[in-house]
Amino acid sequence: MKNTHISTALTREKLSAAFLRAFDSVAPYIFFFFVALVSLSFIAVLVFPNKTPDSKEVLFLSGDYEKAFKIWSRIANDGQEEAQMMVGMSNYVGLISGADRDQALRWYKLAGDAGNEYAQFTVGRFYESLGNPHDLIEAFKWYRKAAELGNSFAQYKLGLLTLHGKGVEQDYITAHVWLNLASSKGSLKANSKREKLENHLSENELKLAREQAVKCLTSAYKVCP
Repeated sequence: MKNTHISTALTREKLSAAFLRAFDSVAPYIFFFFVALVSLSFIAVLVFPNKTPDSKEVLFLSGDYEKAFKIWSRIANDGQEEAQMMVGMSNYVGLISGADRDQALRWYKLAGDAGNEYAQFTVGRFYESLGNPHDLIEAFKWYRKAAELGNSFAQYKLGLLTLHGKGVEQDYITAHVWLNLASSKGSLKANSKREKLENHLSENELKLAREQAVKCLTSAYKVCP
């Protein structure tokens, strides 16, 4: 009987030892699986955010502009470009209170300085609408920022300003470059202007303009006229 108890105890010890060895061998994998699961959950929240009823977009669509504006303002102050554009738009149209175009421009510039091509284009439109020579120079500068990020609307505007010598010295070859680039992205207006402009270019000028457009595109807009 005593031998039976000893045998049972030894068997339990062996089983416990075997279990511990097995656990030790899989414990690292359990840990890494847990870390991966937490990481994936975090990524999912970032990539697929849950649009709850408190979401700023839902609040805006529901007409609760004041609450949406408060959320956008908080995020905009943290440097979020989309929020900065929404605060800019809200100030421009007077969504919450009276329109404040100086504040609107300030927020759009912040987003533009951070590299948002749509904000850059909007700042360009703002300055172009003022129409005086100094503001047209500013418009050209902001359009160029957006154009060099591949924004076809800005490329079209850049072509027009260069074609008519507004904000920059008139240059038909450079104008063709930007109109050609915008046309390659499907801009009907740019394509129409490009075709008309080609009637005023010599064969050599047209060849040069096309070569410059290719170089501009293939250099990721680092080498443009």
